[in-house]
Amino acid sequence: MNAPARQGIPLRPDPGALLSSQRRSFIRAATAVALASRDRQRPDAILAKAWPDDATAPRMLKGATSPTTSGGGYPQVQTIAVLPMLAPSSASARLLELASSVDLAGVSSVAVPYIGASGRPVVPFVEEGKPMPVVDMTISGIRVGPVKKLLIGSALTNELQNASNDTASTIIGGALATSAEQSMDALLLSAAAATAAAPAGILEGVAAIPSAGTSGAEGIANDLALLAESIASNGIGADEMIVITTPALATKLRCLVSLKFSNEVLSSSSIPAGEVIAVAAGGLVTGYDGGVTIEVSEEPTLHFEDAAPTDISIPGAPAAVAAPTISIWQTDSLAVKVRGWCAWAVHPGAVAYVTGAAW
Repeated sequence: MNAPARQGIPLRPDPGALLSSQRRSFIRAATAVALASRDRQRPDAILAKAWPDDATAPRMLKGATSPTTSGGGYPQVQTIAVLPMLAPSSASARLLELASSVDLAGVSSVAVPYIGASGRPVVPFVEEGKPMPVVDMTISGIRVGPVKKLLIGSALTNELQNASNDTASTIIGGALATSAEQSMDALLLSAAAATAAAPAGILEGVAAIPSAGTSGAEGIANDLALLAESIASNGIGADEMIVITTPALATKLRCLVSLKFSNEVLSSSSIPAGEVIAVAAGGLVTGYDGGVTIEVSEEPTLHFEDAAPTDISIPGAPAAVAAPTISIWQTDSLAVKVRGWCAWAVHPGAVAYVTGAAW
C-alpha cells in the first residue's frame, strides 16, 4: 500500500514584502528620471541598464512621468499606492494605509454612511405569534472630498552627480521620504481646519481629554481606557483602535504593555509632547483621484521653506523677497517633485486624544 504523498505548507504572500518591492521600484523609476536629466539619456534606458531584473519600475515610469499622464495609454501609478511608498515608516502613511478607501476619480466627493450611537437598533426578543418590530435607524454620513493636490518636493545637491545608480536611488528615496513624512504627519495628525488647499486634520473639533496623570504601565492603561471610553461612548467599537503618539511615549508603551496588547501603535515627531491620539479602526476614510507624476528640473530657483512657502518675490514698496532661496542651476543641484491628489475624512466620534500623558 502506497503511503499518501506528503503535502507541504502552502506559501502565503507577504504584504510587507510586496509593498517594499513596489516602493523600491517606484524610487528606481524616480531615480531614472533624475539621472536622465543629469546624463541626457532616456529614463527607460537607464532603468534597463541599472536594474534589468526590475519589471515593475518600467511600468511605473511610463505611468508616472508627465508625457503619459493624460491619454498616454499606460496605467498610472495610483496615489493610493504611492503615499505609503514615499514614507513607509511615517505615521501618516501607515494610518492612511489602514484607513478605508474610496475612489474619487471623476467625482467631487462621496458620502460615506455610518450609524452613530443614536441610530443603533436594540435587538429585541419577540413572543411567538407577535409582530416583528421594525427599527427606524438614524443613519448619518460623512463626505470625503473634493481631493486636494499633494505636492512633495526636494532638492538634491551635487552629491547625486557623482553617485552610482544604487546610491542615487538611496539619496532620492531618503529625500522624498523625509519630505513626505514631515509634511503629511504635521497636517494629518493636527487640529487644523480644512482650507482651499488641504483637508482638515483628524483632531479638528475634537476636545482634548486630560491625562489620568499616573505613570508607568498603570498610566498607560488609564489613558488608553479614557480614549477607548470616549470612542465607545459614540457607539463606535474601540477594541481595535489605532494609537498614535510621540516616539518617546510609543517606545514606553511597547515596552510596558502586555504581549497580548495587539493594537497598532504608531509614532510621529510631529505630535506635541504628552499627546496620545486614538483612531477607531475604520473611522478614517481616504479618497484618491488618478495617478502620480514625477518631475525633475535643473533650472528653477526654490524658496526653502516648508511651513509657509511664498512666491520668490512679491511686488510692493519695498518689494518682498522670499528667503532663503537657492538657484538649482547655479548650485549644480537637482529638484524632484512628486504630485498626487487625495482627501480624507473621519467619522464623528471615531477620534479621541489625551494631553499631558507622562508615563
